[in-house]
Amino acid sequence: MSPLYLVATIHPRPDRVNDARAALHTLIAASLAEEGCEMYDLVEDVQTPGTWLMLEKWTSRAQWDTHMLTAHNAAFGAVANDLVSEPITLVFYDPVSSPTR
Repeated sequence: MSPLYLVATIHPRPDRVNDARAALHTLIAASLAEEGCEMYDLVEDVQTPGTWLMLEKWTSRAQWDTHMLTAHNAAFGAVANDLVSEPITLVFYDPVSSPTR
Protein backbone atom coordinates (compact mmCIF):
# COMPACT_ATOMS: atom_id res chain seq x y z
CA MET A 1 0.00 0.00 0.00
CA SER A 2 1.51 3.31 -1.03
CA PRO A 3 0.82 6.74 0.45
CA LEU A 4 -1.47 9.22 -1.25
CA TYR A 5 -0.40 12.79 -1.84
CA LEU A 6 -2.95 15.47 -2.67
CA VAL A 7 -2.83 19.17 -3.49
CA ALA A 8 -6.08 21.11 -3.28
CA THR A 9 -6.05 24.57 -4.87
CA ILE A 10 -8.26 27.05 -3.08
CA HIS A 11 -9.10 30.62 -4.11
CA PRO A 12 -10.76 32.30 -1.13
CA ARG A 13 -13.14 35.14 -1.88
CA PRO A 14 -11.36 38.41 -1.02
CA ASP A 15 -14.26 39.46 1.21
CA ARG A 16 -14.29 36.08 3.02
CA VAL A 17 -10.56 35.42 3.55
CA ASN A 18 -10.80 35.38 7.34
CA ASP A 19 -13.84 33.12 7.29
CA ALA A 20 -12.15 30.76 4.81
CA ARG A 21 -8.99 30.65 6.94
CA ALA A 22 -11.00 29.88 10.09
CA ALA A 23 -13.04 27.14 8.40
CA LEU A 24 -9.92 25.55 6.95
CA HIS A 25 -8.06 25.69 10.26
CA THR A 26 -10.98 23.84 11.86
CA LEU A 27 -10.84 21.25 9.07
CA ILE A 28 -7.07 20.90 9.42
CA ALA A 29 -7.15 20.35 13.19
CA ALA A 30 -9.78 17.63 12.92
CA SER A 31 -8.11 15.99 9.90
CA LEU A 32 -4.71 15.82 11.59
CA ALA A 33 -6.34 13.76 14.36
CA GLU A 34 -7.56 11.16 11.85
CA GLU A 35 -5.87 7.80 11.46
CA GLY A 36 -3.74 7.85 8.33
CA CYS A 37 -3.34 11.61 8.05
CA GLU A 38 0.39 12.28 7.89
CA MET A 39 0.31 15.89 6.68
CA TYR A 40 -2.38 18.52 6.20
CA ASP A 41 -0.87 21.97 5.63
CA LEU A 42 -2.38 25.16 4.21
CA VAL A 43 0.09 27.37 2.33
CA GLU A 44 -0.18 30.39 0.05
CA ASP A 45 1.41 30.63 -3.38
CA VAL A 46 4.02 33.40 -3.06
CA GLN A 47 3.89 34.08 -6.79
CA THR A 48 0.09 34.30 -6.85
CA PRO A 49 -1.20 35.79 -3.60
CA GLY A 50 -4.75 34.73 -2.92
CA THR A 51 -4.09 31.21 -4.17
CA TRP A 52 -3.95 28.76 -1.31
CA LEU A 53 -2.77 25.17 -1.51
CA MET A 54 -3.76 22.44 0.89
CA LEU A 55 -0.92 19.91 0.95
CA GLU A 56 -2.02 16.52 2.18
CA LYS A 57 -0.36 13.17 2.70
CA TRP A 58 -2.36 10.09 3.65
CA THR A 59 -1.14 6.61 4.51
CA SER A 60 -3.37 5.26 1.73
CA ARG A 61 -6.16 6.17 -0.66
CA ALA A 62 -8.52 4.21 1.59
CA GLN A 63 -7.65 6.50 4.52
CA TRP A 64 -8.39 9.58 2.40
CA ASP A 65 -11.66 8.02 1.23
CA THR A 66 -12.64 7.58 4.89
CA HIS A 67 -11.63 11.20 5.57
CA MET A 68 -14.03 12.36 2.87
CA LEU A 69 -16.91 10.80 4.84
CA THR A 70 -16.16 12.53 8.15
CA ALA A 71 -18.46 15.06 9.78
CA HIS A 72 -15.78 17.76 9.77
CA ASN A 73 -15.19 17.33 6.04
CA ALA A 74 -18.94 17.49 5.40
CA ALA A 75 -19.18 20.63 7.55
CA PHE A 76 -16.48 22.32 5.49
CA GLY A 77 -18.13 21.19 2.27
CA ALA A 78 -21.39 22.78 3.38
CA VAL A 79 -19.80 26.25 3.58
CA ALA A 80 -17.00 25.97 1.02
CA ASN A 81 -18.91 27.38 -1.96
CA ASP A 82 -19.66 30.57 -0.02
CA LEU A 83 -15.99 31.02 0.88
CA VAL A 84 -14.29 30.52 -2.48
CA SER A 85 -14.32 32.45 -5.74
CA GLU A 86 -13.96 29.34 -7.91
CA PRO A 87 -14.30 25.58 -7.40
CA ILE A 88 -11.61 23.88 -5.32
CA THR A 89 -9.48 21.63 -7.52
CA LEU A 90 -7.82 18.41 -6.37
CA VAL A 91 -4.70 16.87 -7.89
CA PHE A 92 -3.54 13.46 -6.67
CA TYR A 93 0.06 12.27 -6.72
CA ASP A 94 1.76 8.90 -6.32
CA PRO A 95 5.29 8.63 -4.94
CA VAL A 96 7.95 8.02 -7.57
CA SER A 97 10.25 6.26 -5.13
CA SER A 98 10.88 5.87 -1.44
CA PRO A 99 14.21 6.71 0.14
CA THR A 100 16.11 3.83 1.63
CA ARG A 101 17.66 4.15 5.05
